[in-house]
Amino acid sequence: MTETTMTLTGPDGQTSEPFSHEDMIGAINVAKEGNDPLYIKAAALVIREGKCSTSYVQRELGIGYNRAARMVETMEDRGIVSPASQVGKRDVVAPEDLRKAIAIAYQAQGQITRAMAEATAHLPGRTPMKETEADRAVTDNAYGVAAGELKQFIERVERLEEEKAEIAGQIKEVMAEAKGRGYDTKILKKLIALRKRDPDDIAEEEALLDMYKAALGMG
Repeated sequence: MTETTMTLTGPDGQTSEPFSHEDMIGAINVAKEGNDPLYIKAAALVIREGKCSTSYVQRELGIGYNRAARMVETMEDRGIVSPASQVGKRDVVAPEDLRKAIAIAYQAQGQITRAMAEATAHLPGRTPMKETEADRAVTDNAYGVAAGELKQFIERVERLEEEKAEIAGQIKEVMAEAKGRGYDTKILKKLIALRKRDPDDIAEEEALLDMYKAALGMG
C-alpha cells in the first residue's frame, strides 16, 4: 500500500517537502522533548551566540555529553541549527528566519489538522472516523506549542540583545572614566582578558613568548 503524504503551504506561497503520517508523529514527539526548560535555555544560548556544537552546549550548561547531544539533535530537528558539516560545523538560524517560521507554523495549524485526519483515515486497518473538536484541539495544541516555543526563543534573544547593548554602554562609560584618570584603556582591556584565563595557560604562553623572543635576539 502506498503511504499517504502531505504538504504545507506557508504565508509566502512556498510549499514544503512532502511528509508522511510517521513524519508528523515524529515532529510531535520532538515538540514534547523540546519543552524541557534546560533545552530552551540551550537553544536560546545557541541562537544568541550564533554557534553550536555538542561540546559547547555541554560546557556552557554543565551537563553530560549524551544529554547535550540529544539537545543538539532536537535543535537540528526543529530547524534551529543545520546538520553538521564534514568538519562538524553547524550553522545557526537567524532570528529573522525564526520569525518567518512562527508565521508559517500559525498558518499551517489548520492545514495540519485536516491533513492529520486524512492521513489517519488511510492507515492500514483503520476505520475512517469523523474528526472531532477534541481531535482538532489536540493537533492544534501540539503545533501551537512548537510555534509558541519559537516565539519564546525570539523574545528571549531580543531581551538579551537589549541587555547586551545596555551593558556595552556601561562598559564604555567606565573605560572613558578610567581614561580620564590617566589609565591606558588598551592595557586595561588586556588585563581584563588575562583575568579570565587560566594562570597555567598564561604562564605557558609567556614562557613560549620569551623563548621565541630570545631565539630572535629580542630579549
